[in-house]
Amino acid sequence: MMQKQWRLAARPDGIPDRSHFSLTDAPIPALQPGKAVAKTLYLGVAPVMLRYMRNETEFESPLALGTVMPGRGVAQIIESNLDSLPMGAIVQARLGWQEYALIDGSDRPAPFLLPTDLPISHGIGAVSLSGITALVGVRDIGGVAATDRILVSGAAGGVGSHVAEIAKALGANEVVGIAGGPEKCARLRHDMAYDHVIDYKNEDVNLALNTLFPEGIDLYFDNVGGALLDNVLARLRRRARIVICGSISEYLTEAEDKHHFINLQNLGRQDAKMEGFFVFDYEDIYPQCLHQLATWVREGALNPVEDISRGIETLPDALADLYLGNNVGVRMVEVGQPDLTV
Repeated sequence: MMQKQWRLAARPDGIPDRSHFSLTDAPIPALQPGKAVAKTLYLGVAPVMLRYMRNETEFESPLALGTVMPGRGVAQIIESNLDSLPMGAIVQARLGWQEYALIDGSDRPAPFLLPTDLPISHGIGAVSLSGITALVGVRDIGGVAATDRILVSGAAGGVGSHVAEIAKALGANEVVGIAGGPEKCARLRHDMAYDHVIDYKNEDVNLALNTLFPEGIDLYFDNVGGALLDNVLARLRRRARIVICGSISEYLTEAEDKHHFINLQNLGRQDAKMEGFFVFDYEDIYPQCLHQLATWVREGALNPVEDISRGIETLPDALADLYLGNNVGVRMVEVGQPDLTV
């Protein structure tokens, strides 16, 4: 039995496209002691994957040309030699861009079981690492409070699409999001619980920030970095918090061209805090986070927005969408369907 795999064929200088990958056939892996065979159902894409392709991260092993593209997804266990991964279970795990994977408990974070009463696709987004990232960022790093004046950049992205609803579930009253284009901005209002939206492609961002935050910003959830972050630094209220989640505006920028900050000193002046975080470091609280996120979904407080294409063949295009600004919500690919005989 054979399966399809996407392998890294070339290192991109700019936005990755199909020329940087090779779709190959390979045998479905055989079960080994202490491992499980997983059938891939959904694969997610994330902006950091470009850095994997360029070998620019310290938390991933070097990615050689010809290697299966790394990536996390949702899978069904179809064979198992592990009590923690029983046959038929639906799990979130590091699978790679392939239709079947051999997995165990050694990855970081380890594979974890997903709720069976929710749509399987939620295991890529709201009830998975995207949702956990938003929850940890808002609650544990940002310390959200009801009186906070809150701004979110990249608000239509995989993490940003969850932030407003999570902040409100934790007691926030009002959240402002930034996105590009009228369609995205309309969806932020209608589907993602943002109270006000700034369209950075068609509005004067400075004027909008002056209007919406005349007294400054208490909590900024940053997915963009660069000049926008510097702009927010100049507008901080006393004891404001900035949550550094991503910096997609600079992933395609050479080191010498990256933004040079001029307002960092305002952190000291306002007794403010700016903190980044790596969601894998919070693995010990994943069970609590997943329980909370799933509860909010069941109650209707968290309404996942998902951008799904179908077929493993669409993965390179799905990844490119993140840098082209084409996605709304969590971008993922449906690779297969559960085997009802398992």
